[in-house]
Amino acid sequence: MESCYENDLMTSYFHISVYDSDRLIGYIDTVSNGVTDAYIQDLMVHPEYQGKGIGTELMNRTIAYLKDRKIYMISVIFEERLLPFYKRFGFNLMLSGQIQTYEKD
Repeated sequence: MESCYENDLMTSYFHISVYDSDRLIGYIDTVSNGVTDAYIQDLMVHPEYQGKGIGTELMNRTIAYLKDRKIYMISVIFEERLLPFYKRFGFNLMLSGQIQTYEKD
């Protein structure tokens, strides 16, 4: 059990940051079970740097990393206006099967 636990810890989180000098301009966070599926938790690019291919590069590197590890199911929740961006990477819109709860104090 301990070896499985350690493997899960080592493979459950993937992060890439992009800097311009010492300024953070973009990042992507991915959470995975390390076996079959992953969830892109955040993909952020600073507004001044959007449209320059940074988000595309972050997605390409993340997808390559996950495919190298045989993770074949990748999920992401995004704003509707970003659908064309995610479709370029093969994502398909799912209209059912997901439920969510959110409480803000």
